[in-house]
Amino acid sequence: MIRKHPLTPAQLESSQRNYHIFSLINGLSYMCLGETVLILLAVRLGCPDYIVSTLGAMIYFGFLLLPLGKAVTARVGAAKSQSIFWVARNAAALLVALSALVSISGMPRTATALLLAGAFFFYGFRAAGVVMSQPLVGNITTERDRSRVIGVNTGFFYITCLAALVTISLLLKISDSLGMLTGIVVAGSMLGFTASRFVNRIDETESIRDSARKPIGSEFRMVLRDRSLLRLLAAGFAINLGIIMLVPVSMLALKRGYGVSDTHALLYALAQFGASAAASFVSAPISSAIGPRKTILFSFMLLVAIGPIWVLAPAELHPVLMLLPFLIAGATYVATSNAITHYFLQTVPEERRVASSMFLSVANGAGAGVIGMVLAGTLLDLGTRVNPPDSVLPGYRLYFGVAFLLLAGGTWIILRLAPLPLEKRKIKKSWSETV
Repeated sequence: MIRKHPLTPAQLESSQRNYHIFSLINGLSYMCLGETVLILLAVRLGCPDYIVSTLGAMIYFGFLLLPLGKAVTARVGAAKSQSIFWVARNAAALLVALSALVSISGMPRTATALLLAGAFFFYGFRAAGVVMSQPLVGNITTERDRSRVIGVNTGFFYITCLAALVTISLLLKISDSLGMLTGIVVAGSMLGFTASRFVNRIDETESIRDSARKPIGSEFRMVLRDRSLLRLLAAGFAINLGIIMLVPVSMLALKRGYGVSDTHALLYALAQFGASAAASFVSAPISSAIGPRKTILFSFMLLVAIGPIWVLAPAELHPVLMLLPFLIAGATYVATSNAITHYFLQTVPEERRVASSMFLSVANGAGAGVIGMVLAGTLLDLGTRVNPPDSVLPGYRLYFGVAFLLLAGGTWIILRLAPLPLEKRKIKKSWSETV
């Protein structure tokens, strides 16, 4: 609810409590609907590799719908806007569940179309919903408690994500079937509807709605003239392209290259998510110590190393060795994301952050999504042509080898970022306190 006066201590406490409950339930929901389950479902439906890689890129391609979030926030505020888009997001997830029923009915092309549409709107409505989430968090916290609230909230999300992933693994161990996967998606959607009720109860002041009502065209033109921001755009583009081309296809290669079960595959996803959780606690101190530019650079170089690991992958599955791509993917995803945010907050003036953030999100998300889908789909199709009759692993080795060569040039792009001076390397207690 939008308040015309500063939030009282009771309203702040109530809003923070609802925000935490939202994240607890949302963690459970997301793991039932996120990219891991989507990929397993697509493989079970018999979708070709280029369709599966397209699903992996949808989280970025969905940023095309991000401007909707600003428009709705201008009318109803940030909390109500996120609630609306969370309902729409989880309704879109039901299209994914419907694709399984349509596939069973003997309409594979229609099923694939529903799967892709559901994934696009699922991630698109998410992007629209969270566009004003950072200002909302700033609105319901004070400088004294902001870092604590953000830390606790992130912890709640990770805890329930891990709990959900373990539960999903156990359920698929009981029944590794298309029906079980579909049921997991439906359950995740229902949890998402429930989570939306709690974010809708958050109080906020009029400031976010008023900010969203400001025209953004002139600010975008100013962003386009900022050379340092354009270099950050290029660096973020390279990172997103690397994630799109390497991370979801690693799960695909594990499933089809080695023929592991869904339950077995989820154990690797659990390791990946555990690495993300661990990296979330250590990436900030590292970034403060060596600077966000070096953190971005080293994390990207580690991410790209996933390519050679798959090129050298043994013919028979080595369970411990093949954990490496997933551990690297989980850790570098968080490390690069946090370091990019750190660099952004330390280099972009506060009055230009909303416009700059939207510009970077749409350009990096949608742009990398489109190019990543095209490149990954083309390379996967090339890989299928070199496979011998008895194995598909050689095709994936070729894919990752070419992807590595293409992505290695991103190192030069990241090197063009200007290093931050020592006094700007440390993130202060609140994102709005950065110098």
